[in-house]
Amino acid sequence: MKRSEEGEIMPTQQVVQTSRAHRWAYACGLSVKRGNRMLKTFESRVVERAETAGLPAGKLLVRGSFLVIKLATATGLLLVSIWFTVSMMILIVLCCAIANGTAIKPKDARRYKAYGDPYGEYKYGRAPGQPDLKDL
Repeated sequence: MKRSEEGEIMPTQQVVQTSRAHRWAYACGLSVKRGNRMLKTFESRVVERAETAGLPAGKLLVRGSFLVIKLATATGLLLVSIWFTVSMMILIVLCCAIANGTAIKPKDARRYKAYGDPYGEYKYGRAPGQPDLKDL
């Protein structure tokens, strides 16, 4: 702490204004840190139990299995996030394709005739039951 000319104590650092997002990120980081610390202590307890039980290479087996579990969890989360991203991209493309769909062109009438178009709806580009413009 510094003292001003009048003798009053001044802080040496500026107060930083933090946003709600920064506080939330900091709290999440602390939560992850606490969870990692709890996992390490649990792992240490399991190693101690394996060594006291006389398991040959118990420390190596326990630490290796915990490492495999951590890597499998991280890989699973990565695959799920990739799957979710690809699914959302496909959904957006399909929605855009449906929203920007073009009208049926008269040249497509041959394709619809093959499946049966008794009223000529697709030939003239009209809705079912709507009369043809020639009939009006």
